[in-house]
Amino acid sequence: MQTNLRQSLLFVLRSMEPGILVAVLLGATLRFTRLGEYDNSYYTATVSSMLQSTHNFFFASFDTAGVVMVDKPPVSFWVQGVSAAIFGVSSWSVVLPQVIAGILAIAILYWIIRRVFGPIAAIVSSMVMAVVPASVIIDSRNEPDSLLAFTLLLAAVSIILAVQTGKWRWLIAFGVLMGISFNTKMLIAFIPLPAFLMYYTFASNYPIRQIIVRVATAMAVLILVSMSWVTIVALTPAENRPFVGSTPDNAIQTLVVKYNGINRFTSFIGPRPRQPLRQQLNRPVNQFGRLQSGNTPSIQTDGNVPTQIPPINREVTDRGLLGLFSNPLANQLGWLLPLSLLSVILLLVPTLSKEVYRKPITFFTILRQSHVSGQAIMWAAWLGTALVTFGLANSTTTHAYYLVGIVTPLSATIGIGAYYMFNTFKNRSTFSWLLLLVLIISAFYQMYGAYSLIADWVMVIVISGISVAVLIMAIGLYKNLQTEHLTISALAFGTSALLIIPLVISVTAGDRIGNLPHAPAMQPNFPPESTESPNVQLSQFLLDNGVDSPGTIILGTVRAREAAPFIIQGISSIAIGGFSGTDPIFTIDSFRNMASEEGPQYFFMPSQGRATNVRRKAPQEPILGYIRKHWEDGSHFVELPLGTLYVNPN
Repeated sequence: MQTNLRQSLLFVLRSMEPGILVAVLLGATLRFTRLGEYDNSYYTATVSSMLQSTHNFFFASFDTAGVVMVDKPPVSFWVQGVSAAIFGVSSWSVVLPQVIAGILAIAILYWIIRRVFGPIAAIVSSMVMAVVPASVIIDSRNEPDSLLAFTLLLAAVSIILAVQTGKWRWLIAFGVLMGISFNTKMLIAFIPLPAFLMYYTFASNYPIRQIIVRVATAMAVLILVSMSWVTIVALTPAENRPFVGSTPDNAIQTLVVKYNGINRFTSFIGPRPRQPLRQQLNRPVNQFGRLQSGNTPSIQTDGNVPTQIPPINREVTDRGLLGLFSNPLANQLGWLLPLSLLSVILLLVPTLSKEVYRKPITFFTILRQSHVSGQAIMWAAWLGTALVTFGLANSTTTHAYYLVGIVTPLSATIGIGAYYMFNTFKNRSTFSWLLLLVLIISAFYQMYGAYSLIADWVMVIVISGISVAVLIMAIGLYKNLQTEHLTISALAFGTSALLIIPLVISVTAGDRIGNLPHAPAMQPNFPPESTESPNVQLSQFLLDNGVDSPGTIILGTVRAREAAPFIIQGISSIAIGGFSGTDPIFTIDSFRNMASEEGPQYFFMPSQGRATNVRRKAPQEPILGYIRKHWEDGSHFVELPLGTLYVNPN
């Protein structure tokens, strides 16, 4: 058995081109070097709480007391929980599954593309996925989006194999994987579903009646897996489970349909709102001498000492689909979207043959007879559906990392486009000269978009590389030497040059890229002279003075992000308003009853001086008023401003 396994591994290694090894190593380096630096404390705290009990684990409770659920379904946190159970809860252990999934996705995309389109398409696809900034950033965070992208890729592989082999097991696997995707981030998982079903329906070699039966079976499995956890939550009495976070009515269907559904895509059902973004003046420069985005602005008062000035709030119009072609959204995809769309045009050319123009019904015959055409259309349809959905969704403006949902089909279409470009170039047709123009335009589009984010030496490398490659290719075409080694090497080099800027941006991105600034931290206003982090002081005080016994809550806060750092440190904490502080989890009576029996022993009060939306703050204001009136102000215990920390008198 060991001999067979060794032989299988040797066969796999021998069948792999050096390009895929480079892609995997590059992707792994970009992701592992960021490991542990950019975790989302809200989700890290959730994983920590989930490991405290099977009840918390199943319902994905944000807090150890099981008061409120996290605002996403549990699958991604279950996976992170396994890693945290093995290595302990830390900023890197909860990110490790996403890093591994991102690296595996590079190899899997290579494998499935290579089966039909060959090594060139496969290597280009895997290289694009390895370096695209949105993918690198999300794969090195503990957001659910990375595992969602991974399971959707596996679903795409399953539906392709179901068409190629005709075996039921791949079709069932497709339904299961789509259901798992739903339980990773709910309705957003179904964005590529129309493309998948269209591909299976028109590319399968079965009578229409049998196709209907097979599709219906796959959909039944999909619905069964998708609704399994949701149904259990819906049937569990409210008193026996945590409050459904980020809902006004404690209903799981509201979380599915509204919060993680319609509310993310309201632009489809009404006017597009204008997104208020923090525009900043006099921004400091980054390490490349460019303007730095996302930092607090400053001015020079005496030539040496910078003085902070407040940011200017200005409404920025959401540009819809056009916004995908300019920063801060275009940089998430490495400015490769136009190249992907040009690739889609190229892959449509052979499918739209003379026969299709003469008799359009033959289009479906081509899809059924040609795996190349069928799969090319599937990837293009997935890309188109994702672009329309994320481009028109108003939430993409403030959550630019959602565009990681475009990376898989974008990478695949660029790779398949490279396959067609290579064949076109070898044939020395009129389109061969257009390929040179495509390389030039794509490079200058990238440089224009990335000018404020990269160093001049990067510009020099890209310009030099593209110029040399285009010159050699042009001479090769002119002399009919397009199939010679030097010309082909120039084509490969010129194509690779388009990945330099995305690679550099991924290396220097930090926790995000683009011009979207960070939201202001939801913390009280602490004295500027304090040299020690208030959270550190408060944490130590709670560890020393809190009564840490089973079922006892030590600290209460309004919002989840205020409670998260304490939960991660092992201090039992709750957020009475859930993630945003607006969930109606408690009434005054229910909070008072809980406080008299379980706690919290202390309450961390939000600053009254910070500008807030009164309407959003209103649900918890009666409880906060009760605390201010009946609890003792203990802020002086940790040298915080009065009205910051309150002590439960019970």
